[in-house]
Amino acid sequence: MSHHFERCIQGRGLRRCAADPAKVEREITEARSDCASAATSLQQSDYKWAIIKAYYSMFHACKSLLFSVGYVEKSHDCLIVAVQELFVDSGLLPATLARTVRDAKSAREAADYGLTYSDDAARMIIQDAEEVYRIVATFHSKGPSRSSR
Repeated sequence: MSHHFERCIQGRGLRRCAADPAKVEREITEARSDCASAATSLQQSDYKWAIIKAYYSMFHACKSLLFSVGYVEKSHDCLIVAVQELFVDSGLLPATLARTVRDAKSAREAADYGLTYSDDAARMIIQDAEEVYRIVATFHSKGPSRSSR
């Protein structure tokens, strides 16, 4: 395991839990809902909220991944570290996934805290959220968890 993953475990940003298909389903449903909400916000020219909701779509999709292998996050950064470690580095999901979520997190923070957002940024992040959702939903549809790490 990577140093970052170990730090998340030791710092309690990640904790073990029982793999829970009901929580997986709840999170993936929330991811889909947030993605749709982001698209609606974009149509209403509410770019800040579109970016925030698109990021949270990715966040919930990634939470579903962690629940599928018996982890729960207590930190957005540790969620991304865990996705990288458990799914990307092992070759289960594309190499770009964790980076896409990390970039969206930065955009969400810029929109939320720095009031920096635009139509183009919102459109791009929504496209990324749709892709993350598609990747994660496809992963889950291939069957039960591949590991209980």
